[in-house]
Amino acid sequence: MASIDMMKREWPCLVWGTVKLGRTTQLRTPAHPLPSDAEADCLVRRMIALGIRAFDTAPAYGSSEMKLGPRADQRISISTKVGEIHENGKSHFDFSAEGVMHSLTRSQQRLKREQLDLVYLHAPDNDFEILKDTEAWTTLLEAKDAGIMTHIGLSGKSPEAAQWALEHHTDALMVPWNQKDQSHAKILDAAAARNVKVFVKKGLNSGQLSAAASLQWMLEDPRIHAVVVGSLSPEHMRENLEVAKAIRPNQC
Repeated sequence: MASIDMMKREWPCLVWGTVKLGRTTQLRTPAHPLPSDAEADCLVRRMIALGIRAFDTAPAYGSSEMKLGPRADQRISISTKVGEIHENGKSHFDFSAEGVMHSLTRSQQRLKREQLDLVYLHAPDNDFEILKDTEAWTTLLEAKDAGIMTHIGLSGKSPEAAQWALEHHTDALMVPWNQKDQSHAKILDAAAARNVKVFVKKGLNSGQLSAAASLQWMLEDPRIHAVVVGSLSPEHMRENLEVAKAIRPNQC
């Protein structure tokens, strides 16, 4: 296993979201078959060949980490998460210190990386309470100090939780943001003022918005560092990458 500090290179503006690589149940997107190991191998290789240089995964994405680990070389930046795991068609949550540390160790093993690039706390609807009332955030900070990961962040739901994370040493935020949901507008301003990277999730509103127009709208906003787009289609990701490169040629 090896590690490369993600800050030694610019985190690209288009990130491949890999939930569909390892999970088929309890998703808001149309149903899809789970890629086999051989199909996953082909997909990962094709995404890398296209020039996609960052992947987003999570234990909540079923077998995604296991499928990425053997195939994503050390040139690829990978973000993962703690707090939620999806097994046997159901999600389970564990925000205890022991649960967070177990999740980190498992991700290191699955992703075959001694040091993780970026780890988010993966919080559900009661994200603010989880930040305040559990050991999860303190445990992530301690793990970062111990060198387990380079950076930490929050992937939550509410602006209140995002603001709390900004005030408690987060390096990054993953927030919902699109032309129909701009509830985190003040958070984008606050993050920019603190030089905290904002990664957008649900930027296409679960496939309900035009990819090209939405990507252009988001990437023309200097407060947004990157957009996470999930797709099992290399052709769609090629088109997305072309849009991203046209807007931010020096970042993507």
